[in-house]
Amino acid sequence: MSDRIIVIDDDEHVCDLVRIALEAEGFSVDAALDGEDGMSKIKDNDYSLVLLDIMLPEKDGWEICREIRSSDVKNIPIIMLTARGEEVDRVLGLELGADDYITKPFSPREMVARIKALLRRTDEYNKLEGKIEYGNLTIDSYKYNARVGNNELELTPKELDLLILLANNAGKPFTREELLKSVWGFDDPAGSTRTIDEHIKRVRSKIQQYDQEHAYIHTVWGIGYKFEVK
Repeated sequence: MSDRIIVIDDDEHVCDLVRIALEAEGFSVDAALDGEDGMSKIKDNDYSLVLLDIMLPEKDGWEICREIRSSDVKNIPIIMLTARGEEVDRVLGLELGADDYITKPFSPREMVARIKALLRRTDEYNKLEGKIEYGNLTIDSYKYNARVGNNELELTPKELDLLILLANNAGKPFTREELLKSVWGFDDPAGSTRTIDEHIKRVRSKIQQYDQEHAYIHTVWGIGYKFEVK
């Protein structure tokens, strides 16, 4: 069965372009022209990925992204579409839980390549097996969740991906650029690396709700971050 993708964009030309390009690659594509319809379709269907425009009627892309990340389909990959190409849009999208972004106008070939790469990375994470246990923290890569004691952490996909990467490489320092490349799959050291700090801050806060005895993610001054239980 082919992956099913939804594009939410109020420009019918963009929706048609996306549909033609993705169906030629074997994907199944649905489209929504506003945020309300898009969110309704996401709740009623099983999608592999969301292509989400920022500037939308009814509900804008930021609101849709927040709603997805707090819903039952919170793990679905999201690629944001922005016409402005401004750094603030890209950074905000990543901080809200988007997995990637594409700036309009975009080439269909680039879009298809980004989607395939993101779906491969998501599939690789979902197929990892085994548990990682440190202190009171248990990370289950197979079930794709993390717990402190009996309490499941409400992590977004990228927060969990960061935690899995760091925990699987305990003791190894990562630069922000390395984390951005490994987890998001692209280089953008000019500004988007600040989203790493925001994600790390949220992961730490969510763990500390249930475990104030141990510190797990540590700042390595002048470098970035590492996982170590203290």
